Formats: sequence, structure tokens, C-alpha cells
Amino acid sequence: MSKHEVYKKQPRVEEQMNTGKLPTKLKKEPLVDAVFELRFSSSVLASSVLPGLFFPHITDVNKQIDRLPIADITDQLRANDPNLRFHPLFKLHWGQFFVFVGDSSLSVACKMPYPGWAAFKEQIIKVIDIIKDAKIINTVDRYAIKYVDIMEGTDLAEQVSRLNLSLKLGTHSLTSESFSVRIEIIRDEFIHVTQVAAPASVTTFDGRTLSGVITEIDTICNYQTSDLLSLSKILPNRLDEIHMSNKKVFFECLTQETIKYLEPSYD
Repeated sequence: MSKHEVYKKQPRVEEQMNTGKLPTKLKKEPLVDAVFELRFSSSVLASSVLPGLFFPHITDVNKQIDRLPIADITDQLRANDPNLRFHPLFKLHWGQFFVFVGDSSLSVACKMPYPGWAAFKEQIIKVIDIIKDAKIINTVDRYAIKYVDIMEGTDLAEQVSRLNLSLKLGTHSLTSESFSVRIEIIRDEFIHVTQVAAPASVTTFDGRTLSGVITEIDTICNYQTSDLLSLSKILPNRLDEIHMSNKKVFFECLTQETIKYLEPSYD
């Protein structure tokens, strides 16, 4: 690194955000969950076919498929209950990821710590390419990507202050009270189901318990097609679009002070 690079002035967070540039990395990473989901209709129950189809592609030394408790409910009951139709029945351990399979759904979830968008995207494309060849999917109904973050705070007042949120009910304004808010933000072709709440707590991959304010952004694209081959061709660009849209909503939820607190970099 040259002398000029060492002493080059770095733009402030406010300057970066005002130009629309989003951080590429946060030193204080708040992410606790990242999931991609595909919902579809199929000629047979996907849960009876896909786990066996995926298994030969897993190169882990100790291959593992977990049967989830909901798999014990009969096919007929699951089909008649909208809350169960898309619920995963099997969990496959696949390197840095989990793959969940339901009767009419497929999800790719990251093991924490987050491996990064490039690796996440590559795994999603790999999984879709495999099911494309299975030829059991009749129509794709939607795809979605969800990120869940938690930002710590010593008390409720500090947790509330992490968010770019102004909430008033009657004459009372939220300052240091427990709260839970859900809103559906429609932007372009996406629906961002956004939930924020405090106090909340999660257990991390290494057994730590984090307490603070939680943000959950589930970005949904109702993209209906019977041509999975065509979808797989445009999927790389579509994934970048939905990921960036989700990311923009997340940073809009935060105050400038919170973004600085998370120690962003803009490489």
C-alpha cells in the first residue's frame, strides 16, 4: 500500500449513504439468519423425491439428513392446512448451508457465521440447477430471501434508538418501551415483509445469547412460471436484484449512528 493510500481521507458514513452507496461489510456483524425460499406446485410431493436427489451431490465426509417432526403428520393433513403446506419436512447438512425440503417448498439457509453473498448465491443456483433436472415441478409460485439481524443495546431506550423509527400512539411516543411492528413495504416488484421488535434474544451458532432489537426482512417476489429452465437462466441476475433490494430496506431501517456503530466498510 502506498503512502498516499495510507493517508487517504475516507468518506464519512453520512457521505457514503447520501450517495446511495451501501456498506459491503460490517465489522460488528448483526446477522443471525439468512434464508432463500422457493415455493412451487409439483407432480409429486417434493419431500419424497428431492432429499434423495440432493444426497449424492453433498460432498461432506459425514452426510446427514434430518427428518423434522412435522414429517410425522399425514400427507393429507399437510395438504389441507395452508400453514403446513410449505413447512419443511427434511433438513440436509450441506457444507456451509442447510437445505430444507417441504412438500411444495425448498429453502437454502446459511450456517453462521455468514459465508457472504457470493457463496450464498452460488449455493442457491446449484440447488436450483439440480431440481431443474428432476422435472417434477409444474409451476413456480414465488421466491423470497429473508435476513434477520439483531443489534444489542444495554437497555430498551438504546435498542429503540438503533432504528430509524418514529412511532406514536395517541399522545404517547415510543422511547423506551417494548414493541413489535410489522409492515409490508411494496417497492417495484417486491414485497418486503418487515418486522422490528425489542426486546428480543437469539442464540448464536457458537452458543452465545444476544439481546437487543431485531429486524427481520422477508423480501418476496411473486414470480409465477411453468418454465423452470428459463427461470434458472435469469436466476443469477434476479438473485442479485432481490438481495440488493432487501439490503437497501435493511439500511433504511437504521439510523446513521447505528450504521457507524456497526463499523461499515465500503470496499
